[in-house]
Amino acid sequence: MNVIAIRKPTGEMNLPPEDGGELGTFSLKWLFDFLVRRWMLIAAVAAVSFVLAFAVFMIQPPQYSATALVMMSGGGEQVLGPQQPNGRPDAPPSAPVVDSQLEVLRSDMLTGRLVDALELMSDPEWNAALEDSDAPAATDQSPAALAYRTEARQAVVKAVSGAISVRRRGLTYAAEVTAVSQSPERAAQLANHLVELFQRYQIEARIESAARANTWLSTRLEELRSDVQAKESQVEQYRATTGLVSTQGAFLIEQQITDAQASLMQARADLSERQARYSQLQDLLNQGGSADTLVTVLNSVVISQLRSQEATVARQLADYQNRYGEAHPAIANVRAELTDIREQIAAETRRIQAGMRNDVDIASARVIQAQAGLDSLRAQMTGGGPEMVRLRELEREAAAARTVYESFLQRAHEIADQGTINTAPAELISAAAIPSEKSSPRLSISFVLSFALGLGLGLAAAFLAEALDDGFVSSDDVERKTGAPALASIPQVRRSELRQSSTTTTHPAAFMIQRQMSAFTEAFRVLRTTILFAAGQPKTQVVAITSALPNEGKTTVSLCLSRVSALSGQRVLLIDCDLRRRSVKEVLDIEPDVGLLQVLSGEVTWRQAIYLDEASGMCVLPVSGSGFTPKEIFGAEDMSRLIAELRGSFDLIVLDCAPVLAVAETRVAAAKADAVVLVSRWQKTPMRAVRAALQQLHDAGANVRGVALNGLDRRAPGYYSYPTYDFSKG
Repeated sequence: MNVIAIRKPTGEMNLPPEDGGELGTFSLKWLFDFLVRRWMLIAAVAAVSFVLAFAVFMIQPPQYSATALVMMSGGGEQVLGPQQPNGRPDAPPSAPVVDSQLEVLRSDMLTGRLVDALELMSDPEWNAALEDSDAPAATDQSPAALAYRTEARQAVVKAVSGAISVRRRGLTYAAEVTAVSQSPERAAQLANHLVELFQRYQIEARIESAARANTWLSTRLEELRSDVQAKESQVEQYRATTGLVSTQGAFLIEQQITDAQASLMQARADLSERQARYSQLQDLLNQGGSADTLVTVLNSVVISQLRSQEATVARQLADYQNRYGEAHPAIANVRAELTDIREQIAAETRRIQAGMRNDVDIASARVIQAQAGLDSLRAQMTGGGPEMVRLRELEREAAAARTVYESFLQRAHEIADQGTINTAPAELISAAAIPSEKSSPRLSISFVLSFALGLGLGLAAAFLAEALDDGFVSSDDVERKTGAPALASIPQVRRSELRQSSTTTTHPAAFMIQRQMSAFTEAFRVLRTTILFAAGQPKTQVVAITSALPNEGKTTVSLCLSRVSALSGQRVLLIDCDLRRRSVKEVLDIEPDVGLLQVLSGEVTWRQAIYLDEASGMCVLPVSGSGFTPKEIFGAEDMSRLIAELRGSFDLIVLDCAPVLAVAETRVAAAKADAVVLVSRWQKTPMRAVRAALQQLHDAGANVRGVALNGLDRRAPGYYSYPTYDFSKG
């Protein structure tokens, strides 16, 4: 990806924190690029893993699976509870009960019984120790032999347990017992016999539980019976001592008080009735009530008869008066008779009134007498309060003891026949049939598992390679990891492309001359534009090209950048500042007698030491083959004066410097340039080395313009997201 940096470098190098092997930003684009980038590694590892896993699956001995279906019911090992008075063990079980029964099916205890019942210790499929030549003889009863046989049995139990799976079917009470064996008959036998052993175990557990409960209840009943007898005897003794006798469940004094209260209430009612009748009679007499009203109130037979006689005499008087007149002697006799009758009525009324008064007085006396008797009984009861409280406390204790005793007695009767119930809490719904087809290895399942395993290992290997890859894979990667602008992405020139060019040399600099419209050449034009015309930067005339480590392609970048600039019409000078390797003269195939060292020492002028590149028109100031000098070359004023003098003769001066981390003098030379370009090799240069080189250049005062990513493979999948257009191909 060719990038033109538009950000302005600050005066301080702010490097981003190291990511510590970060795989990158997880996004759909990153994932797609990652898969495309690592597809060959993923495919290779996946293919090898698939073949190996598939081969392992297919060479396994055939296995057969048989499944028995069991329906769980309630009860289990528990004795009858209060909610099961009828002894039904088939009540719907709860989820914890079903889970507990499933754990019993999975237990090593039950598996051990299965091993012993089917004599699996003598089966080579399960007992690998049969092939052990060092196994002790069956008759050997030494501690070592017993320990060996115990260990062998545990191994067989573990193997059989691993071959049997118990699974609850959904949310139902049904469970699937599946056994796997190399023999179809043995697989069905294992599943069915395990269910049978489970049923036997549950019946045995039920019987043992009932027996234990009966034994404990019998002992407890004897204790409770003795406790009840002792408490009831204590109650009776206390009653006899205190004289608190009871009749029909109540104390005698309480019964007497009840009777006295009833008598008092009856006396009061009788008094009220008599007082009401007497008051009514008095009111009538005081108000002068009529005779008919008095007869009705008094309800007397005598008065009624007298009233009848009075009426008869009154009619006779009226008849005589009408017939004879008032002077007739018979009228006087009739009137005398009428007066006599009325006096008798008055006398009878006074007698009845006196009798009613006597009745009121007698009823009142009776009420007073009943009240006095009730008060006397209450006083007697109050005087015996503490004894009654204690007696009631003893009675409550005795009643509580009897209640507990009766509860346990009922419980004992309920579970008396528990041991005779032979119904198993698990019912075999479907017995395991002998399988006709093997369950494993299956071609389809083996293929899918092998493919999944291979793909997983391939992805794991790709992620591992991505995490261990410390180089830069794109310009975005450079900017994210270093914080420096990515100036350009320079594609790699393949050997096939070099062979197709008409030049005799195989160096990329010669390829650029021949293919000036190629993507390789265009990448250097982008680099030149980015360096010279960066926004916000002063005029750039001296550019230092360096790298963090050797063999990063900095000389090739320097040479190609110089040639591209010269071909564009600029006056360009390339100065070889790598005093140790002197790569420029080797690439251009020249053997200079004098060079940079001689110019700096004053032996010759720079015009006498430069060479003209006829292919591009640029000038080159190489380093002669006279050897390395230990003197400080770039830090002296001679180098500064030389660069200042060259500025007036050339539009662009390119300094091909040694690697920053390998040569100390590079930082001094880079500080004299207007801009510094750090070359990093695609996927090769470690990120930490680039960060260290940038920091050292910053500490030396160099103006680092950015990083050029060199040697990018345009055909590598996932690395070059924005390909540079190759103009030479139309």
